[in-house]
Amino acid sequence: MAKVIWVGTIEVSYIDHEDSDKRKNAFTVVTTWASDAEEFRARCERMLQTYGWQLLGVERTNPALESFDYNAEVEDQLERTRINSNAIIYGRFYTYPVM
Repeated sequence: MAKVIWVGTIEVSYIDHEDSDKRKNAFTVVTTWASDAEEFRARCERMLQTYGWQLLGVERTNPALESFDYNAEVEDQLERTRINSNAIIYGRFYTYPVM
């Protein structure tokens, strides 16, 4: 399958920059070029590992649709991804408490 831009929501675990003994979890939207969901996941994992972060899960990942009305943040990510075939662009982190 040819590479196209994919968009998906990922769950991430990372070390709190204010307290290195504490981990935080968050959801974020990612856009990147991939040929399938497995490649999307692998690209996300590689990107996160460069920061020392961990991928906890991937949800709602699909090829980006030209006809879909994405919010402004995702539209910006898609535009930045379109002009860079190596891009892995993530958006705002939506954190939640870790129990």
